[in-house]
Amino acid sequence: MSDDADVGGADLLGARALREWLTGEREAFSRVFLVESGAAVEAVREVVAPDDVMLLPASSPPDGGPAAVARYTGELRAVGDELFFGERGVELQDYVAAAFVQIIGPTAIRFFDAAGWRAFLDDADLARRTGVFPTALIDPRVLLADRSALEKPGEVVTPSAVRVAADGSVSVGVQGEVIGTVDDLSAALDTPLPRSTALGEVAPRHEVAAESARLAGIRRYLSATDLMKMLHLVNGDARIAGFGWAPIDDRLADAEPLTADPFLLDTADGLMLADTGTLRRQLLTPLTATVVAATQTSSTLELAAQRLARELGTPVSHASALCLEAVAALGVHFGERTSGDPTTGVNG
Repeated sequence: MSDDADVGGADLLGARALREWLTGEREAFSRVFLVESGAAVEAVREVVAPDDVMLLPASSPPDGGPAAVARYTGELRAVGDELFFGERGVELQDYVAAAFVQIIGPTAIRFFDAAGWRAFLDDADLARRTGVFPTALIDPRVLLADRSALEKPGEVVTPSAVRVAADGSVSVGVQGEVIGTVDDLSAALDTPLPRSTALGEVAPRHEVAAESARLAGIRRYLSATDLMKMLHLVNGDARIAGFGWAPIDDRLADAEPLTADPFLLDTADGLMLADTGTLRRQLLTPLTATVVAATQTSSTLELAAQRLARELGTPVSHASALCLEAVAALGVHFGERTSGDPTTGVNG
């Protein structure tokens, strides 16, 4: 993308690319490079490809390389920093402080110390138990930085969100680990690393590994915050299955819904199934909601049918047919087996 391209289009490109850089999620672009003022742009230009994006300071010279370019002002390192593409901007805030500051526009939140990392894990546990979510995470204006590292910390990939600093260091994400220098940039970019590298010293890799059990449900938890944003809900507006509410309380559940499965909710409008991927919403009858709940929290058709038959007082064969109908018509699936024993009620 040449520097004489449409300014508005470049600003929009920059905003979209920055979102991927902040979260670490690959969607529209292969890699996004945030090049700081004074950094070696030439070294980056030598390694970028047409499906990459370079975010360059507005004062830097014309680029002319193969990657798309968007120019920014400001910076994004410390709490309170702001970065702009034209009039489109984002502020960086601390995860813990975000609950106490007034959000006035697009804001990225991140952990800046171990206390923030621990608070995030505790908040996720609390939401599971009570259905109460951190207010910042359900604010549509707020983006959680390093999300991909939190959802899939152990997944090994080549870096896609790269910061090139003025001192020549190359790191991952907002404040992730340094993975090399501009002198060995190509090698650094070709080296697969765990996604948790983006969390840096705040949550070292060994600590992330130690919290693997608590992190197992983080993807579903963050999808639930997306659901709250999608439906413009605040705490208390609805009950979400798996978050302080169990539609079937038989203490026989042996599974949790798959990460991408639709959510079952109890709202002021009635029982609802909502999918954050397709944005589809539909009201359900109490019977259908019960079928969905049994299906999503059972790892097999056999267990789901047995639980549903007990709940409805119907033959197992009929309950089995209802579960299969839900799978076919509503896009729900049998759940992912947890470590609990359905005979003990661990996951009830």
